Amino acid sequence: MKSLLIVLFAFALLNAVAIKISFTNLKCQEFHPEFAFFQKCRLVVVKRGVVALNVHVKLLKVPVNNVSFKIIKLFLDVIMKESNLNHSCPYDHDIIVDNLILDEHKFSFFPLPRGDYMFQLKVAAYNDWKALVRAYVNIDGDL
Repeated sequence: MKSLLIVLFAFALLNAVAIKISFTNLKCQEFHPEFAFFQKCRLVVVKRGVVALNVHVKLLKVPVNNVSFKIIKLFLDVIMKESNLNHSCPYDHDIIVDNLILDEHKFSFFPLPRGDYMFQLKVAAYNDWKALVRAYVNIDGDL
């Protein structure tokens, strides 16, 4: 009986997949620099294997009303917790995403096979595209 438990435990360890999701690149583009510009757009290595996303958008014409985001809701939910975006219009302050670290548990219900992906956030105000942020991620293991 003891040897059967050891075999089952070893089999479970061999079949366990270590899942890791992390940022690999970040690109920010403003379409109207007189409206807003990226004061900060970078990835920071927090510790080995942990990369944080940092974005600071300086709004030059405030207050901003009629804002819309074009992004997968799942990723928007992840961003909302690490930013000051979580309120309705008007936006009368800079937009800041500070130390956003991807957690594989937040993506567990959204099955993605291992590989490289790009998530795109497109922002509009006053019915005109103002900015584009592309975050590139790597998934190692199957979610």
